[in-house]
Amino acid sequence: MCYINIMKITGIIAEYNPFHNGHQYQIDTVRESGSDYIIAVLSGDFTQRGEPAIVDKYARTAMALSGGVDLVLELPVVYATADAGRFAKGGVSLLNNLGVVDELAFGVEEGSEETVLSLAEFLTDPPALYDATLDDYLRKGYSYPLARAKALELYYAPDKLTNLDKPNTILAIEYCRAIKDLRSAMKPRAITRKGSDYSETELDVDGMSSASAIRLLLSETFDEELLLKHMPSPSVKILKEAGLMYRKDFSSFLHYRLINETDFTGFLDVTGPFGNRLSSCRNEYIDFDSFIDVMKSKNITHTSVSRLLTHIMLGIPGNIPMVAPYARVLGFRKSAEPLLTQIKKNSHIPLVTKLADSDIHSCLETDIASAHIYEAAVTDKYHTKIHNEYERQIVITD
Repeated sequence: MCYINIMKITGIIAEYNPFHNGHQYQIDTVRESGSDYIIAVLSGDFTQRGEPAIVDKYARTAMALSGGVDLVLELPVVYATADAGRFAKGGVSLLNNLGVVDELAFGVEEGSEETVLSLAEFLTDPPALYDATLDDYLRKGYSYPLARAKALELYYAPDKLTNLDKPNTILAIEYCRAIKDLRSAMKPRAITRKGSDYSETELDVDGMSSASAIRLLLSETFDEELLLKHMPSPSVKILKEAGLMYRKDFSSFLHYRLINETDFTGFLDVTGPFGNRLSSCRNEYIDFDSFIDVMKSKNITHTSVSRLLTHIMLGIPGNIPMVAPYARVLGFRKSAEPLLTQIKKNSHIPLVTKLADSDIHSCLETDIASAHIYEAAVTDKYHTKIHNEYERQIVITD
């Protein structure tokens, strides 16, 4: 890097949906290793699985700050709801362009650290035979994750690929690939996860439950005593005061898009065949969740369909920037002011602190529109006053 850095700064790309004990463990581990400041790049109101966040980005920013993060920046929604590669590229490029981040910390499954780095290196410039084999499996109707795993069997022993289908492993590989592709000076820092698997829906007896399990619990009951076993108390308090949101709460917004669009291929990742199926099947629409089941197929997973439908609902265009074009501040701790000063001196992209004073990039317009859709759904569900995104305040804590 081209500056003298007397601080050690670590970046984390996260959803905190919601912030739980596993996230707290990761932050504590980073802090104990000597990081002076931790920057979290946080998905906004919609997540990588094509779902609305359980609570809005401001509530989750407050959770992150209470857990020890110093600065929270928003990952633009065009990356936050994209596939693993673009999700990772968006987050890594944002951190890299701040000009101050030394390392990127991310979670991996136990024993996967070396394999993640090796696979990232391999997949950055794979041999022609791998690409041909991957294409062959895709033509046979395999989903992309399964086709990739089958193609990699030509080069890796099966025991090295046991965690390849895990979301954390997939993202870890993509983070490392993005660092290499961007020629970033950031160092990858793999932290072994503790507790439940990312997609585990049962609560962990030791209090290290997945966000999926916690969201399932919340969909059934708000058991504060039980939540306190799996989440830090400040996060539970914030969660208690916020309005919980689910995919079904956005059914009418998606329906409006489906009945008013004539060509779906202008939206991110929507292919001609999928767009044609949408046009022929939209009269079967009942709600968001059931329509995913209508649209999924052998080679398009439930998550992929949810992601595509979210792109349509939010109006995310097919062409998005290769790297994040700005860094929007959602919140910070007062003690992080020296970090903000350093970023302002070294950042290669605009640091957005007030929308009214900013040049509105097309991606930022999409962020604002997406936030308004989320707010409208909250208002419909809870009969609260709608918050205009231009009037929202940065979350600042001691």
